[in-house]
Amino acid sequence: MRNSIDELIQILKRQKKKIISSNDLKNFIYVSFWENTSINKVYKITFQLRNRWFLYLLRKDLFYIINPEKQVSVEEIEEQWYRKLLKSHCSNVCRQWYIWGLTALEIHLYWNGVTIPETIVVVNKEKQTIETVAFEKKILFKKYEAKWKNIFSQMVKLTDKTSMLNCKNILIANLELSILECLYNFDTSNGGYIEACIKKAIKKNGKSLNLSNIEKIIKLWKHNTSLNRLYLFIKPMYPSLSEEIKKMIKKYGFLLW
Repeated sequence: MRNSIDELIQILKRQKKKIISSNDLKNFIYVSFWENTSINKVYKITFQLRNRWFLYLLRKDLFYIINPEKQVSVEEIEEQWYRKLLKSHCSNVCRQWYIWGLTALEIHLYWNGVTIPETIVVVNKEKQTIETVAFEKKILFKKYEAKWKNIFSQMVKLTDKTSMLNCKNILIANLELSILECLYNFDTSNGGYIEACIKKAIKKNGKSLNLSNIEKIIKLWKHNTSLNRLYLFIKPMYPSLSEEIKKMIKKYGFLLW
């Protein structure tokens, strides 16, 4: 019988990729032990590796390989890998996608200072479900529809390409779309924060808001309620701009207040 735990640890240490799938881990275990190792034995060995801080569970099918000789915190692992895993996961299950609403608005305001959200909303054409990206952080996949038609192909044109820390070329809702998406449905648990972000964005960019982008959105029969709320937000700060938005609402939608 081999000294298999030590051998397995050496194999893991030699891996250039720090992220390993559960299937690849099983294969390494089979190499270090025997090919007919039972699944219960595999679970026990995996538990030992996690307990000895050689593995960190990202999600049920994914692990991070830790070098115990180097001090690393869970927060550091999250900060280094969350965005890469988010991009990889979304790109694997969607042909095209972008980050919606509040997270997109935070990126416009704070760029690399955005904290990792418990749940991030990702707009796509194919699926509407909730999945785990890593670290127990969730992705809410959302489809855009109007009059029972999927309009993702039009909405994705209203995005900006950005880079976040070590992750490049991520699509996010442009400033105007992200504001309207935030105004679409206030989350009562953090409504005050959302409102503060919107007010900050309007004070920072109010005079340069792209009315053409807003017009494209409402012409798709989307965010009429959000645009009514934006009209009320802007009115005290930029009366002339609010009147332009009011005219747009009357032309393509309807006033609520």
